[in-house]
Parts: sequence; C-alpha cells; structure tokens
Amino acid sequence: MNTLLEFVLLNVPEAFVVLMVGLAVFNLSIRPVWKQALLFSFLYGSGSFFLTYLGLSVDVKAILLLFWMVSLAYWLIIRKIWLALMISASSFSFLFLSEFFIIMLFDTLSISMSEIMENKFYLYSAVWLYFLLLLLITLILRWLRFDIRRLMPKAKLNRYLTLLILVGSVEFFLILFTSTHLYLSKKNVLPSLYWENIPILNWVILVLFIVISYLFWVYLSLTIDRVETETEAPYLQNINELVTAIRSIKHDAVNHYTAIEGFLKVGMYDLASDYVKQLIRETTNVVQAVDGVKSPAVSALLHSKMAVCMAERIHFTVHINSDTQFSFIKTYDLIKVLGNLLDNAITATLQEPEEKRYIILHWEDSDKERYLYIENSGPTIPADKLEQIFSLGYTTKKDNEGGVGLAVVQKVIKSYGGRITVSSGDGVTNFRISFPS
Repeated sequence: MNTLLEFVLLNVPEAFVVLMVGLAVFNLSIRPVWKQALLFSFLYGSGSFFLTYLGLSVDVKAILLLFWMVSLAYWLIIRKIWLALMISASSFSFLFLSEFFIIMLFDTLSISMSEIMENKFYLYSAVWLYFLLLLLITLILRWLRFDIRRLMPKAKLNRYLTLLILVGSVEFFLILFTSTHLYLSKKNVLPSLYWENIPILNWVILVLFIVISYLFWVYLSLTIDRVETETEAPYLQNINELVTAIRSIKHDAVNHYTAIEGFLKVGMYDLASDYVKQLIRETTNVVQAVDGVKSPAVSALLHSKMAVCMAERIHFTVHINSDTQFSFIKTYDLIKVLGNLLDNAITATLQEPEEKRYIILHWEDSDKERYLYIENSGPTIPADKLEQIFSLGYTTKKDNEGGVGLAVVQKVIKSYGGRITVSSGDGVTNFRISFPS
C-alpha cells in the first residue's frame, strides 16, 4: 500500500512537473497536450519506480531515466528529436538544481539526507517543496514568455559558437562546483552532498567534454568552409568580370582592326599610325597603373575593374604613391573594401553619357595619414542621404537591390581604426578612407 501511495503521490507528480518546466523553457504550454502529459507522467513514473525497485545506483538510474524521458517526449509530446532532447535536458537540469536547493535547505535546519529518507514526513515535505519550486519556476518562465530558442543566433556558424560557449560554461561550472564543494566539505565548511560518492557528476562532465569536442569540431569545419567560400568568391567574381570584359574587348578589337584596315586601304597611313599609337598608349597606361600594386589579389582586382571600365567606355585613372598600401589590413578585407567601392563607382558612372564617365583612384601616404580616395561621375547623392548610405539595407538603386556593400566597407574600416567619409555634388561623388600614420 505504501509503495502504491509513493507511486501516486511522488513518482507521477514529479514526472508531470518536470515535463512542465522543460516545456516552459521553450515557451510551450502543457495544456494542449495534457492527455499525453498524463500518459507521459504515468509511464515515466513507472520507469522511475521500476529502476528504484531494481536497486540501481543513482548515476545509472539517472542516465536510463534521461533516455526514457527523451523517448517518451518524442513519442508523446513533440515529434522532433532535437527538441525532445533539449526539453529533457532542461527538465533534468532544473530537477537536479531544485533537488540540491531543497537538500541544502533541510541541511540548514540540521536535517540530514539519511533522516529525510527514513522519516516519511520529512520525505513528503521535501518532495512537495521540490514540486512547488519547479511549479514556481514554470510560472515565472511562462509569465516572462521565455523561449531559449530566441537566444540562439540565426546564422548557423553563430549558433554553434553560442552552443559551444554555453556548454563550455556549464562544464566549467560543474568542474568548479564539484572541486570547490569537495574541498570545503573536507574542511567542514559545507555539508557533504548525498551524491558525493556517486560518480554521476563525473559522467556528466565527461559527456559534456565529448559534446564540447564535437561542437568545436563542427564550428571549426564551418569556419574553414566559410573562409574558403568568402575568400574564393571575390576571385571568382573577378575572373567572371575578366571573362566578360575580354569578350567585350575582343569585340572592340574587331572594330579597331576594321578601322585600321579602312585607313590602310584608302592610303591614310598617318591616321592609321596615330590610331595604333593611341591604342598602345591606352593599353600601356592600364598595365603601368597597376604595376606598383604589391598585393597580387589587389592587382588582379584592379585589372578586372579596369577591363570592365574599358569595355564600358569608362575612363579609369589610378595613381598609387603608397609604400604600405594598407598592408595592415587583411587581404580579404581589403578586397571587400576596394571591390565594393569600385563596383558602386562603376554602377553610378554608367548612368552618365560616355563622354562624362570617369573614375579616379588615389592611394597615397603622407606624414600624418594613409588614405585611399575614389572619385566617380554619376548622379549626385542628396546631402540628407549621405549618412544613410552606410546603413545596412539602404540603397539608391531603382530595383532596390544591394544595400549591403557600403555597410560592409564601413564596418571593415572601423574595425581597423580607420575613417571613411563621403561627399557628393555637381554630378561627382567621392569616398575617402584614411588611417593615421
């Protein structure tokens, strides 16, 4: 009779409130699934009662009950294995914390764990206080509409980093807690815990270490993939631009050859010579302009943009009088800055007639600063919009595309301690990036 009474008054209610607090962590109510919750409580309570009857150690019993809870939560409550696992883990976390709090409370009243287990009044009082504490936690979480999923970043890489930090913090707390409590209990500063000689916490610490290792491996793999992807993208873009520009230049070359052939046929040798010299001069200017660039990646970027400008009839002038050339900025970040600024300049310049299209790039060092200056013709940006162009999502394009490039540029420049300014007027827009020498 006593056994049945304990099952009804202890095991089943415990399963019910433990499930409630686990659902509350994810802002889920037990009301829509109360029938399944009752069946869950009966089955989980039966499992707990059966494992206790077998006389298993606390650590083995806890591990088996965790697997049993995950299975029941997935089967009866929510058909998502990861969510069932997280709900069960949250339930167990609050279970252990509440249990520890109640034991410490009784210990302050000079009531030991052995006395609690032997005295039915103490036992029922401790268990129902433990239930009330879990109910209070549940009510607070529901009142706050707390949902732990809102704390997780949307980006996959950031989610794994957050999980890595969270699990690592729990691991550190458990190691610190067990070590500190063991030391203080030996000094008789704190009472010994009833699980002091039970290796469950050691098993939890070991499992968390394995989880941390896995999360770190996944995070490292995702980071490497992201770096490879983001590093590869600018080069692929430059290659595509070069291919497009070469096709356009090839088409233009046919026109040039046709013009030269026409001059030769009618005997206009001087005009043909001048025409060829002009083509040579333009080609030489393009090659020489980029000769002073130290970074191969930056050189490739400028070559590709020059090829695009030639194809689009944009006069692109480059003046480099810088020994450092922002060498303190990582190549990938420098490519992002130059690529975005030049892409915006090309897009704006193309809105002008061919005779007015130009882009000027100055890259120089002085005693006071190192700066990069890019000027282009194109539509004037209104004065009240100049500050907004660095806001994420803001764009002046008619199709509302873009709105990311300049925000990225500003973020990169600020991360290196630099400053970026913009001015626009009379059909001319310029950006200036500067760093103190």
